[in-house]
Amino acid sequence: VGAPGRREVGHGNLAERALIPTLPTETDFPYTIRVESLVTESNGSSSMASVCGGCLALMDAGVPIKSPVAGIAMGMLLGDKSDVSDENAVIVSDILGTEDALGTMDFKVAGDKEGITTFQLDIKCEGLTLETMARALHQAKEGRIHILGEMEKALAEPRGELPPTVPKVIMVKISEDSIGKVIGPGGKQIRALIEDFGLSNINVDESGEVQISGYDASQMEKAKEMIVKLTSGGGGGGGRGGRREPRPEYAGPPPEEGKVYEGKITGIHNFGVFLEILPGAEDGSTPALEGLCHVSQLHVERVRNCEGFVRSMNVETLEVMYQGKNNQGKHQLSRKAVLESRGVNGRGGSGGQQERRSAPPQQPEMSKEEVDV
Repeated sequence: VGAPGRREVGHGNLAERALIPTLPTETDFPYTIRVESLVTESNGSSSMASVCGGCLALMDAGVPIKSPVAGIAMGMLLGDKSDVSDENAVIVSDILGTEDALGTMDFKVAGDKEGITTFQLDIKCEGLTLETMARALHQAKEGRIHILGEMEKALAEPRGELPPTVPKVIMVKISEDSIGKVIGPGGKQIRALIEDFGLSNINVDESGEVQISGYDASQMEKAKEMIVKLTSGGGGGGGRGGRREPRPEYAGPPPEEGKVYEGKITGIHNFGVFLEILPGAEDGSTPALEGLCHVSQLHVERVRNCEGFVRSMNVETLEVMYQGKNNQGKHQLSRKAVLESRGVNGRGGSGGQQERRSAPPQQPEMSKEEVDV
């Protein structure tokens, strides 16, 4: 089987147009769908066969299509090619290869019981009358209904469940402010959810759409309930429906602006690194003081991949300079300021101490005696 040519691409496009109107929305069925029709030999319309076979394949896979779709190819034979009239035309259903070659029309029509989803018309005569087109469409509808009846004998409706080899997907909507509760520091919470409930993946969109995928539907529902509980505050309020207790705040000495701290890495994200610069209470009653070192403040040069850069250093702490709070009251840290204060410039060397590799070493001058020799 070679690469598809123009004919195969055109037939595939026609079959795709026939099936798209019956597909479910992404909200109802959040899957990527791929239908492949491999026709090695035919004596009829391979594109219309792809429509019928593709529809049955979708139904067998459990895709909740709106209604079954079938297609049929119509042809026309003329007793006298110079006279295109309704009386002179013979409409042929489900044309064979010979009828396609010797006939004057190739009219492909696909749709469901209610109407047409796509069609394509090729003719070899000077034109068609409205009466001939009406006859062809009516005859095509009869053929389409007959084919749908035969397809119904094999599979009347989409299967109620997806195959066991396909991961299930359910969606849940949370507020944008609660995204951090699902992900957790350094992704700990979302990894724990995937591991505890045996899921394939949890994907959290910026808009708050959470996509849960896995093979066990009951475990997925439990994971969904846990996510709702996490984002609604039900995971720490005592179970009595009252107000959540206020989160304890750092109660130690305030950090000094401009001072360098040895910060313990607590979370790595694509936008920066969270570090603990001052410890909390020994009994755990109050948390430590954390700040964010933005990716732009990690190095004197631009850091393209924050996670890869930090993990490649293979360290648990970073020296950062405290730079006060931003407009939102968040503590700001900078490793770049520490490097610049120590003379590290943007080329990875120390200021004023780089080797001048372009200048060749000076040779000692020869004495007069050496020159005479």
